[in-house]
Formats: sequence, structure tokens, C-alpha cells
Amino acid sequence: MSLAARLSRVGERLMTPSARARAEERRREAAAQAAEERRLARIAERRAALLADDPALRAFTADGSSAADLIGRTVDDFTAADASAHNLRLVTDVLEGEGIDYFLVPGRSPLRHVVGVHRRDRKGLLDAMREAYRVSAVYAVKPGPGGVVAVSSAYVDGALDARIKSGLVIRFAEHLLTPDGRCLAGPEYGCDVEFWRDGEAVLAGSDPEEARRRLRVRVPDDALAGALVAPRPNRVADVLPDECRKHATVAVRERHHPTYEPFSHQRSDEVGFPIDAVYTWVDGADPEHAAKRARYREGRSGLASHAANDSRYTDHDELKYSLRSLRMYAPFVRHVYVVTDGQTPSWLDTRAEGVTLVDHRDVFADPGALPVFSSRAIESQLHRIEALSEHFLYLNDDMFVTAPVGAEHFFHPNGIARLAFSPHQIGVGEPILEEAAPNWAGKNARALLQESFGAYIAHKTKHVPTAQLRSVHRELAERYPEELERTARSRFRDPADVAPVTTLYHHYALLTGRGVPGEYRGRYVDIGAEGAGERLTALAEPDEAARYDFLCLNDFDTPPERQEEVGRMVRAFLESRFPFPAPWERAGSSA
Repeated sequence: MSLAARLSRVGERLMTPSARARAEERRREAAAQAAEERRLARIAERRAALLADDPALRAFTADGSSAADLIGRTVDDFTAADASAHNLRLVTDVLEGEGIDYFLVPGRSPLRHVVGVHRRDRKGLLDAMREAYRVSAVYAVKPGPGGVVAVSSAYVDGALDARIKSGLVIRFAEHLLTPDGRCLAGPEYGCDVEFWRDGEAVLAGSDPEEARRRLRVRVPDDALAGALVAPRPNRVADVLPDECRKHATVAVRERHHPTYEPFSHQRSDEVGFPIDAVYTWVDGADPEHAAKRARYREGRSGLASHAANDSRYTDHDELKYSLRSLRMYAPFVRHVYVVTDGQTPSWLDTRAEGVTLVDHRDVFADPGALPVFSSRAIESQLHRIEALSEHFLYLNDDMFVTAPVGAEHFFHPNGIARLAFSPHQIGVGEPILEEAAPNWAGKNARALLQESFGAYIAHKTKHVPTAQLRSVHRELAERYPEELERTARSRFRDPADVAPVTTLYHHYALLTGRGVPGEYRGRYVDIGAEGAGERLTALAEPDEAARYDFLCLNDFDTPPERQEEVGRMVRAFLESRFPFPAPWERAGSSA
């Protein structure tokens, strides 16, 4: 022993007991800190080797901190449905490779797939996942209340946290990133593995009465004895008696997975009817269209300053990105119709499936009313699109879906529409020339509906994709022919117009029992307004983006001298937010 060590020992013997305890605590803390530093160094070494070995992986941060503390996989395409299916495959490939039985469970979150595995197979699954993903960007997660991440471990970092391994539900996921490192999907799209147990174990537990009380279905003991029991609620059954465990399959992205027969049906709370989407679109930069618009506007009196301003027709390629957003986040849409004045977007491959251009001449009941430059006029004829589904979404090209939504967000399973009423008001009195055009149309709709139903309407509708019923539009055309024909003949927005797809339709559907108020989390940005750039920058932050499902980038009245600047800003934002070309885009059109 060195002299210094001997002197230290002598010194400790001379210490008081409390001083010796403090010295021992300092030694323990120093040893623990050194061990933690060695552990972190090993993790950093393993992560560096992983990143060097797989160029598709990169380090990133999800919380805005300077340290890149997560690892994700860069992708060259993305849809929310594909992200969920990707994480499902991470798990089922291992289960099938190891011969471990599993079944798909109808989970309570639309974002995630859920797999049921017997509790006795938990160790086998964890061992197999460790072997398969020891050197990977796969994470294991213990879900917390509401599906949030309570504890997370990356396989590349070593042993999983004990709280994860002992859980009755474990989530597995990879983070998926854009080429510039923005996180598109994380554990919220993961695959949850539930560890089910035998009913006998419930009956033999320390408190079988409490275990029974937690079940959402009452099952006699003799039936429970042969059943499988879930560790948490699902959408169909927390208890599966033996006689109900007939094998079936469920397809996820064209791959069939095993399940049990009660879990294979379309449920009564799911929409089962087709839903299309309809856009109106104009390329205001088209010289022929601009000249035609100017020709018909010349000499017109009584137009509001905002009714025919050029910014209303400016195209920043919003339609391209709006369609990308539908593909990314609204997989239930069957087909898209784009209604135009004989124009074709330069980037659109008209031979591709999924999107159909519809000319004004093919939908107007009286083609003699053409040309029109008012969206209200065009909207009055949308129900005449051939082959359009009874239930459809209507979008302006400046509307975007920014988070996963299902058909049930827009319609009840019985077909009733969920209506997008806004807290903003129409105002009272008669239409005023220089007030906002939606106020004109809302006041005119109010007069009609008050006469028909004795109901006084007050609210506008939100700038979000809206749930439309084709039969209601046919009925409106029959009930208010004069007002809708006058609107259809308005070349430019006019104070006498009604708003066929917004104020009039929404309140009529409500008053006739075909619609009820829905919940729509939308963000509206006037791209020409002061501070628009800061608002778009904020929307690029995950916490702010998570507050909304829809975004509207409206060009209310951008002055001509700012349109180029605003156009660059909008395109840069949209290209970052929706970076992947859709199958209907022409090759090279995004360059």
C-alpha cells in the first residue's frame, strides 16, 4: 500500500463516524459517476459504429435541445399508414421467425397496430427482439397513460430498462426522418405488444374479484377458465373464450396477419362507405386565363376590392402539396377530383390513377353561365361530378392535412356528416360591399334558412376540409333554385351570392338532421399578413404542429410587389412539410 493510501486510512480512523460516512458516500458517488461515464462512452461508441455502418440512419433531437440524443431512419417516402405498418413488420417478422404465436388486436389508437402474445412467450419475444435488433435504430417503450412514452430504450444502447421488460405492454418503433432530419414518425406510430394471460391465472390470482371487476365484460368462471384475458381494454373484447378463438386473418398493407374471428370484422363504429375528395383549382398565372379574367372584369362596377383581386388566383403549387398531405395522412380517400377551367397543373400526370381533372363545362348545368371566376359559382355545381361518391370532402387547394385522420373524423358510421362550424360570426344586418365575402354569403344563407326553418344562424365555417353529402346539395339545388342559379352565374364574387359548400350547406345539413357539429383542430395563416413567416416557422416546431390536424395558407390580399417573396416563403415551407412526390406527379416535376 502506498504511503498516501496509508496516510488516508490513518486519517479516516481519526474521523468522527459522521465524517467517515460522508467520505464513504463521496466515494460511492464518485464510483457511480465513473461507471455512468464508462456506460455512456460505450453507448456513444456503439452508436457511432451503427451510424457509420448504415448511411440511412442519423442522430437527431426531437425536443429542440442542442444534443442529438435519438437515432432515426431517413426515408424517401412516407405515409402514416406505412409508418404504422413498418413498425408492425419489425415485430411480426421476429415473431414469425421464432415461431411464436401472435394475433392482431383492434387497438384503441388509430395510429398504432397492436399484437397479442401469450404472457408465457414474453421472454422468448424479448430475447428474439434483442438478437434481431441488437445493432439497430429500434426502440422499446413502456407506454404511459394515454399512450405517451413513459420509458424508452434503444437496443443499440444495451440492456432495456427493467420497467420496459416487465411491462404488460411493450411498444417497438423506429423513428422515421425526412432527408433533412425532421422527424416524421416516432413511438406514436409504434407496434404495441400486449401480453395476454390465461383465465385460470386470473381466477388463481391474489385478488380474483378485483381482477374480474376490471374486466369490461362479465364472464362466468367456467368460461373464464378457458379464456385468454387482455392486459388492457381494446375495441372489441377484453376476454376471448376458447370457443370464440377461431382463426382468421387481417390484411395490413397487403400483408395478411393472423387474428381471431371476433377481431376480423368491420365494427359498427367504423365508416364503411366510400369517400372521395373534391378540389377547385385555378392557375392565375396562366396568361390566357389571366387575360380572360381581365376581359370579363373590365367595366364591371359594384365589385368589392377583394372580390376579384389577383392574389385570389395566385398559384404557389399549393394543390400539389395539399394532395401530398392527403396521401400522407388521409388514406381512406378513394379518389380525388380537381375541378378546373380547362387547366392542367404542369406537375400532374393525368394518366396516373387516383386524381381526375374535371372541366367546368362537364359539371355546369348551364354551360352558358361560363366562364366564371368565383369559387362560389363553381361550388354550386360540384354535386354534378359524374361518379362522385355520396360522401365526399371538399377542399380548397390552400388546405392541408397535417396529422393522421380517419374517415370517422368527418362522418359518423351512419353517414351523418361532422360539420366544421367556426366560432367566428357572420355579423348582423344586410351584406355590406366591402366586408369579407363569407359574410355576404352567410347573411344570404341566413335569410333563406330563417324563412324555411325559423332558425337564425350566426356562425361561419372553419378553413378546413369539410364533410359533404351529395344528396344534400341536390336537395339545396331543388329547394333554392333561384338563389343557387344566381350564384352559379356570378362571374366574380357578388354580395347576392350564397356559399353552397360552407354556410348554406353546413346549417342546412344541421337543421335537417344530416349533420352534427364536429371537432376540427385547424390553423389559419394569411400568408400575406405581417408575421406570416414567423407563424410558419413556429408551425415547423413539433410541439406547435401537434396542436393541429389541418392547416390553411390563405392568400387574402397580398400586394403584387410582395407576391414573389411570399411565394418563395410558402413553397419552402410546403416542400419541407410535405417533401415526398405522390404517384400522380410527373417525373422530375419537383426539381
